[in-house]
Amino acid sequence: MQPPNSQEYHREKLSANNQDSRDAEQERRYVEAIRQARLHGLHSFQSWFNQSSDIAQALTRGYWDFSVHILTPKVCEHIREPEQKTALEIGYGGGRLLNAACSYFGQAIGIDIHHEEAFVESFLRSQGKSNFRLIRTSGRSIDVESDFVDFIYSFIVMQHLPSFDSFVAYLKESYRTLRRGGVAQLYFGKYSKLNVRERVRHFIHGYREIPEAPVNETSLVIRLSKAVGLCRDLGFRVVDAGTSYKDVPDGHRRVTGGQSYVTLLK
Repeated sequence: MQPPNSQEYHREKLSANNQDSRDAEQERRYVEAIRQARLHGLHSFQSWFNQSSDIAQALTRGYWDFSVHILTPKVCEHIREPEQKTALEIGYGGGRLLNAACSYFGQAIGIDIHHEEAFVESFLRSQGKSNFRLIRTSGRSIDVESDFVDFIYSFIVMQHLPSFDSFVAYLKESYRTLRRGGVAQLYFGKYSKLNVRERVRHFIHGYREIPEAPVNETSLVIRLSKAVGLCRDLGFRVVDAGTSYKDVPDGHRRVTGGQSYVTLLK
């Protein structure tokens, strides 16, 4: 074993510190961009997350996305008595999917890095929802007790993570916080979004971090087989995997989207 003052140890320490700094800087940029959107009003805030033309569309498409992308047939196979279950969303954004989750589950929890939880709470309450809780997180943690939630989902969020390490951290946290028999439906940036040269270059690693990506554009893509293997290594049973679709419900299944997903069972 090498002593702790070895050159290799210091290189690894420096690399970890640099990654932490990059992750923190990306989080700061996102928090500020979301704050600016909120300052321009409710429609600006909501459209920042899903490019909706108005609030009604954001809410309606939120239900469609939840029904098609989150509550897939395989997810439904493993959920019983949802009115008694607790769902948790990683990256609730403006609350359009959490609004749907409140209708489908007994309780819904949303976590996010931004500081606009009071604004989102007011929005959800204006839709008649009260069975929810919003939590501000660090960007790689799920700040609830272990074995606490029944269902975890994330959509159009993990493709914006700053690093592969943060993706791994969320998988570990998902496993920790799910009850035995709980389900996770997690979407992440699709590896095929890379051009052929980039796909070959990063094939062995199985992922590509894109630190230069502007805010709200894809900054992390992961090969589906890489994600599946990682989930199994962490103790999950992978019961399904696939792709997102664009323009749901308009022309559903004609055009695939920019995300892959895994359906996980603890």
